[in-house]
Amino acid sequence: MFGQLKKNISLNLQSALGQKVHKKIVVFESDDWGGIRMPSKEVFDHLCVKGLPIQNDSFNRFDSNASSADVTALFEVLKGHRDRQGNHPVFTFNVTTGNPDFDQIKKHHFSNFFWEPFHQTMDRSCPGALQIWKEGIEAGFMFPQYHGREHVHQQRWLQSLRKGDAQTHLAFDSGVFGIVAANDSPEYFMAAYDYAEGRDEEIQWKSIDEGLEVFEDVFGFVPKSFIPPCYIASQSLIGYLQTKGVPALQGKIIHLLPQGMIEGKRTYKRYFRRPGLDPKSGKVNLVRNCFFEPSSKPTFDWVSNCLQRMEVAFRWGKPVIIDTHRVNYIGSLVEDNRTTNLKLLNELLSKMLKKWSDIVFMNSEQLVNLYTKNNG
Repeated sequence: MFGQLKKNISLNLQSALGQKVHKKIVVFESDDWGGIRMPSKEVFDHLCVKGLPIQNDSFNRFDSNASSADVTALFEVLKGHRDRQGNHPVFTFNVTTGNPDFDQIKKHHFSNFFWEPFHQTMDRSCPGALQIWKEGIEAGFMFPQYHGREHVHQQRWLQSLRKGDAQTHLAFDSGVFGIVAANDSPEYFMAAYDYAEGRDEEIQWKSIDEGLEVFEDVFGFVPKSFIPPCYIASQSLIGYLQTKGVPALQGKIIHLLPQGMIEGKRTYKRYFRRPGLDPKSGKVNLVRNCFFEPSSKPTFDWVSNCLQRMEVAFRWGKPVIIDTHRVNYIGSLVEDNRTTNLKLLNELLSKMLKKWSDIVFMNSEQLVNLYTKNNG
């Protein structure tokens, strides 16, 4: 009882702060599109037999590059719902625009990082999927934004490979990088814009530039928002993105600012983000306040929890931004992962539209424009 009361007070306090929008706006922000993860069920089983501790990691169990069938099934659910203005629910696809080139990395003895644009990876592993993306953009089912060039911390990964770490090499030989390094957290290899040694700004800024170039080449515009892998990025990197025409930062209410190594440990400063536009800097905070991640915890009542959080956000005049990763909609490894979670998504959409008939569906860029306009 006391724990629930404390949680409700915390949610209301968080929702009371920041810029109001005076509409019941709902945005879905979905990370990891375009990036590789687990190539196949056979690879997953092989790595488990070899002793990699990945059995309980939902991303390794369920996530892979989205096939045509995955994307089509998601869009079919979105197609079945509209707001009063005729808008379908729209997923903001946060795209990593590059993937590691395993052959070239191995050929150069792990001395340098090589990558390929995400559309080349997709054309090879998921033929036809990118065309469905483009059709989805035209139909209003999805809209792309920027998630960085790739979802791997290249220096840490290469260093582990050069040192000959057995688990890292075992995964590498199967085309996998998303494992937990020995005695470390799951974010160790995955947080692409964390610091390794010192402040790796030159490498990170080059990655940002090259990734944005691929994004603009494929989609024809510069994104307005960015979500760093694992929600970790420095203020200098966020500021650099603003100079490239990307003013908005997606993420949770607490953002982790890397401070480098202190006494042998990676350290972070917790930065509290108020939703909306900062008129002085021109930066925009898109703050995720609802969560729909059934792959991570299948027994949890994600629908009810999301609806409760929506009620709090609307009470305080805030937009609802739902955090929901790609992994929830992938069926190539475990088909039931996709079918079960799409049923839950359909239930969530039906119940929210029944409870709040004046909902307005938007993508992240539209919300950035609204925040900016309301402060103009």
